[in-house]
Formats: sequence, structure tokens, C-alpha cells
Amino acid sequence: MEAMMTGMINNIFFIIFPIIIYQMLATAGQRNFFVSHRVTMTVLFSISIILCMLFPYQFLTDQYIFDLRQVPMIVGALYGGPLVSAVLFLVSSGGRFLIGGDGMYIAIFNQFVIAAGVPFLRPLYMRLKRFGKIVLVFCISIASLLFNMLAGAYFFGDPIHDIIGIWVMLIINQGTIIVLTALMIEHMQRQEYLYNSLLKHEKMETVSHFAAAVSHELRNPLQSIKGFIQLMKEYDYSREKQVEFHSLILKEINAAEDLIDDYLVYAKPTYGQLEPITVSTEVHHVLKIMAPYANGKDVKMQIGDMDETAEILVDRQKFQQALVNIIRNGVESMPDGGTLAIAAKSSPAKVWIEVTDEGVGMTKEEVQRLGEPYFSNKIKGTGLGMMVTYSIVSQMNGQIMVDSQKGKGTEFTLEFPNIATFEKK
Repeated sequence: MEAMMTGMINNIFFIIFPIIIYQMLATAGQRNFFVSHRVTMTVLFSISIILCMLFPYQFLTDQYIFDLRQVPMIVGALYGGPLVSAVLFLVSSGGRFLIGGDGMYIAIFNQFVIAAGVPFLRPLYMRLKRFGKIVLVFCISIASLLFNMLAGAYFFGDPIHDIIGIWVMLIINQGTIIVLTALMIEHMQRQEYLYNSLLKHEKMETVSHFAAAVSHELRNPLQSIKGFIQLMKEYDYSREKQVEFHSLILKEINAAEDLIDDYLVYAKPTYGQLEPITVSTEVHHVLKIMAPYANGKDVKMQIGDMDETAEILVDRQKFQQALVNIIRNGVESMPDGGTLAIAAKSSPAKVWIEVTDEGVGMTKEEVQRLGEPYFSNKIKGTGLGMMVTYSIVSQMNGQIMVDSQKGKGTEFTLEFPNIATFEKK
């Protein structure tokens, strides 16, 4: 009994291991078990068949040696189709021929019937719901074992009433394993399908957020332009007033162009020549640019520890843009004023730029959503600035890390590869 259980467990393992390997290695979102990995899965099921045949087990009496090779054969034929079924038949019949012994030709003929007949049931199998698939695969297993029982009784003269109990147990044994195998595959495919649907939903949601942000942001300058044009059409303004209107219209057009450029940077970033820059030099330059804005908000900008030797390989203009966006966000997070500190550190492999504010801070959920389209802590914000910032840093081999506490401020850390790592390559 112990040997029988050990052999059965081994056979079950030989069947499920290719399915587990597939689940680990297959690309997420594949809806058909064999579609994208047909060759791999055929090889794995062939190995299962061979191992099941090499390690059979005695069932109830010493006269019956049994294995579960039919399980991968039937499952492979249903999910893989005629070509996969033919390959599995060649493997199983070749293995059975080498093993030899009584019943060899019956077993090979039975395998041929499975390989030739089961693929015709594949279209029906794929249309059925889960319960229908379970019933069909169980019936195929029963039919296959009944064929073996009747053929054995006919050729070897064993009375049916003497062996019916053994074969009923074999039917239950193999039927249970093949049903569990089919359920495992169906569950895995369902998870893959749901994951694929989730990815599509997220993409559509991103597109809808983009559409909402574009329409929201472009409507304001377009409404202004439309209003000025209508006024100039209906009233006869002086030349001086018309020039003023022209100037305002051009200003709104430039605002709309800047917005579109920002979206293009996020959607399809384009960079000029990457060049080595000294981080401290760029930080001082950006702080000079942002000083008037910070002073107007009663925010003091402070330079902390600054590694004067730290260098990175980036697009200078885009790097400045990303740093400006982060500093502006930090300033705007301190409506009552405060201090914004910036520092730069380096190691032989990495360079870190830290921007710390004393602003309102964020919750963990808000930090996780940073960089998403149309997410912003500002009342009239669209989140576009941080979207662009994350895109810029990511495309230049960097990453952004955020540490924030509600009411205690936020620290942004920009991490880039040290230029020394590029020189070594």
C-alpha cells in the first residue's frame, strides 16, 4: 500500500510540474494554454509521459501495474490540438514499445485512439463552461480505461466480474487526477485572462485621464482666445488695444503649446545629447531660477551637504526641468512659508539629489499615486508636472524615491548612476 501511494504521488507530481513551470515562465495574459509556448509545453508533457511510464505503481493487486500517462496525453490533445496530440502519441507509443510486455499492442492502440479522436473534441471542449469541461474530460478518461478493460478481458480471458472492481477504482483514480489537472489549467487561464483584462482596463483608464486632463487644461486658453477674437470682431478697438489683445492671444497660445509639449514629453520623451554634468553646478543654477518664486511664497531655500564632485550623464535641459518641478511642488506645499533644503551625495555607483520641504506632506496612499495622470494634491492641479518628472528621470536611467509624512513634510530623492559607472564600461 505504501509503495502504491508513493508511486501515485510521483505520477501526480510528473503531471503537474509542467503546468507549474508554465505558470512561472509564461507571459502574463495568455488566454490559451498552448498558444505562445506550444513547443515548450509539448516537450514538458512528453517528459511527464515518459516519467509516468518509467515509474508505474501496482494497483490493489500484484497483477496490475498502472501509470497516469493518459492524463497528459488527453489534456495535451484538448488544449494543444492535433499536432501536439500526434507528438505526444509518438512519445508514449515509443516508450511503451520499448517497455514491451503483455498488453503492449493494446496500450499503443488505445493511445492511438486518444491521439486521433480527442483533438476532434477540442472545439467543443473550448466552448464549454468549467463544469462541462470537467464532465467531458472525465468521460474521455472513463472511455479510455473501459477500452483497456474490455480489450484485456477479450485478449487475456479475464472474467469481467473478477476485474470490474479494480477497474472502477482505476477509473476513479485517473478520473480524479485528470479533473484536478483540468481545473488547475482552467484556474490558471482564468487568472491570466483577468490579469490581462486588468491591464487593458488600466490602459483605458490612463487614456481617459489623459483626455480629461487635456480637455480641462486646453479649454482655458482656448476660451480666452475665443473671447478676444469675438470682442475684436464685434467692436472697433483702437490699434493700441488690438495690439494688447494680440499679445494676450499669443500668450494663451504659448501656454497651450507648453501644455502640449509637456504631454509629449510624458507620452514619448525625446532628449537631446546626453552629456556629463556636475550636479552641484546644475543645482545652483536651478535655485537661482526658482529664488524669486520661492521668495514670493515666503520660502527659504537652503543648500545642505553638496558633493561638488558628483557627476551624472543626462540631458541638461530635461534634468533642470525635472528638478524645477520638484522644487516648485515643495514650495507650493508650504503655503505659510518654510524652508526647502537640497543636498547631493554620491557613491562610486550612484548619485543622490535630495529635496526636502516642511510642507503639508502626504499619506502613503498619496505617495504611491504620485506620477499618475490627473492625480494632484493641488485644488486645480492635474498631476501633469509630476508625470513629466517621473518620465524624465526614468528615461535617463534614474528613479525617484519619496518619503513623506502628513503634516511633517516630504523628501524627494533622485537617484542616478554615477558617471564613473559609464566610464568603466
